[in-house]
Amino acid sequence: MDMDLSMFRLMLLSDEMTDISADLKKFDGKDCCFYYDETNNARKVWIKENDFNVPVNKDFVLGGVMHFGEFSPDEVSRLKQELHLQKSAPELKFKHIGMGKDFLGCLSEPKVKVFLQWLYSSNLYIHFSNVNNLYWAIVDIVDTVEEPAYTPFVFDLKNSLYKIACANYSDFYQLLVACNYPNVTGQDIRRFYQGIIDFVDNIPSELSFEMELLRQSLKSARRQKELVFLQENEEKTVLESYFNFYIRPLGIFPDAQHIFDNEYQIEDQFKQYTFSCNGAAINHQFVNSVDVPLVQVSDCVVGLMGKYFEFLNGCDIHQAQQLLNTLTSEQYGTLNLLIKLMKKSENLSKLLFCSVESREEHDVGAFILNQTF
Repeated sequence: MDMDLSMFRLMLLSDEMTDISADLKKFDGKDCCFYYDETNNARKVWIKENDFNVPVNKDFVLGGVMHFGEFSPDEVSRLKQELHLQKSAPELKFKHIGMGKDFLGCLSEPKVKVFLQWLYSSNLYIHFSNVNNLYWAIVDIVDTVEEPAYTPFVFDLKNSLYKIACANYSDFYQLLVACNYPNVTGQDIRRFYQGIIDFVDNIPSELSFEMELLRQSLKSARRQKELVFLQENEEKTVLESYFNFYIRPLGIFPDAQHIFDNEYQIEDQFKQYTFSCNGAAINHQFVNSVDVPLVQVSDCVVGLMGKYFEFLNGCDIHQAQQLLNTLTSEQYGTLNLLIKLMKKSENLSKLLFCSVESREEHDVGAFILNQTF
């Protein structure tokens, strides 16, 4: 079955707020190649009795590196030598440089700095899609509100809802379970939305405009007879697959070659289709990372970015500033390299980065990205 992925480009081009046509031209007709690996890949996200099947503070990240023209494998061999990778190691993995640390711990690792220095000085760019699983799991609560007056504020509402969910996580989760989320029917509709309103009403300080707006939208939804996105779903399942995040870059960059690390569930889904864009086939393949050095490099990229997004999920801007003030000079230097690498890629094209996240998480990331040392 053929799947035309031109819809991804059409959605971008239809955005009246941002003209990305110039960015698309940087890749159209060009000889370029994207390499992919992933981290925190649960394959499916569902609701259990006491918690989701995945840690909600760990974002799914799919991405890696890309380049135009040719890239010599000898460059990766040089990196392995600089990292003093043991000859017995069949391939380079993030565990060889990150040592199981959190993000701030990674910034202290000399090998992380060596890796980032090598990557920044190369002709490689990084790219990624990240998915905040908790945000993804609950945004339909807002999208289901039928009152059109709230549509212009949809991202404010989603951000406020996300903050409520994080601040009241255990009780919020139990409300999802009690109302058979994501299949909220009958009398549970009023009970469900009233439950969230109660969380808002228990905020000890005066409500912000955005939080009051959320409260009013929930009161509107409380009166609805049906919930278009929260009924007739697979039981207890809030994300059936990350498949769409794998095919999105194929649709955005159809002239590129796309090389993925083996991921058998996704491969089985891919086998059901041939992918094209406006009638032209899209070049993609799944490989064993042992055989493709830049997929190994991609493993290190997404491993570090996974730690980075976990850090963003754990703090607000004020807390991020406080943490930055505690960094050692070595940590500052490594963070500065990461920022320069991200800006190098962002300056090529913002299309290289895709994030499904709350505005809160986005703002903390933007704050860090705008720091200079």
